[in-house]
Amino acid sequence: MFGKKNINIGIVCSDAGAANIIAPWIKFYKYKYQFKLNSAAKKIFKNYLPKIKSNINLEKLISNSDLIITGTSTISDIENKARLIAIQNKKRVVAVMDHWVLYKESLVYKNKLNLPNEIWVTNNYAYLKAKKEFKKIIIKKKINFLEESIKKIKKNNKKTSNYLYILEPINNSIEFIALKKFYLFLKKQNLEKKNKIIFKLHPREKKEKYKKYLNMFKEFKYKIVKDYDLKRLFIWSNLIFGLRSYALVLGLLANRPVYSLLPIKKFKNTIPYKIKTLDKISKKEILNIKKKSIK
Repeated sequence: MFGKKNINIGIVCSDAGAANIIAPWIKFYKYKYQFKLNSAAKKIFKNYLPKIKSNINLEKLISNSDLIITGTSTISDIENKARLIAIQNKKRVVAVMDHWVLYKESLVYKNKLNLPNEIWVTNNYAYLKAKKEFKKIIIKKKINFLEESIKKIKKNNKKTSNYLYILEPINNSIEFIALKKFYLFLKKQNLEKKNKIIFKLHPREKKEKYKKYLNMFKEFKYKIVKDYDLKRLFIWSNLIFGLRSYALVLGLLANRPVYSLLPIKKFKNTIPYKIKTLDKISKKEILNIKKKSIK
């Protein structure tokens, strides 16, 4: 997977998307690893590898590693800083792309494009896009263990109406408009009050952001969770809602009906898969889905 078995590998990651790809690799492929993990990535790696230690100095990690594997982010600089230092020290550097947007933007550090030696992706669409955008960089497609695991989830045959809503930070406005849109949809369709709703927090966010706003759903049975085990949430759910999170793609792979609240204002659904919008879903369709799920 990564090269010779006796090489030392440094992992630098901050965002959830790349963490959900890289962490299962670490669990499966036995190499010598060192970690520099921040923010959401630290929590996700802990879910896969509870005993992991990630407080190593960045410069020391790079000095002790033969290969550096990083996530990509437009929010955190730690991956870009790692790639810059590693390239300067003539280390082999890989960047893992976990989405389908902001490719070059996620590789900009101090207003300069900070390219790795290789870019790794895990699906055909991302591979073709990366090949188009980075003509002089080696692009490789790798296995996504999380996706392979999600594909094995069976249909939910329980007589329940379990709705999973994937919360996602966009601009501190759109996510709240989407929640209101979701609530009004439930009211308009006059769906049963016995419906259960789980609002899944993004690893980078806290409950406090949404707690007061979600009071509008008090007539439904709902809860907000930080659960990092997406597979468990998909097993529980009948329908999945959200904006444009990668988790919606995983929902499709779990053979669940998936709906996006976008478009809202200038924000569109950028996921390159066929995901219906909430505007196009009717009560009849919802009830039909529920009937199918309990057969």
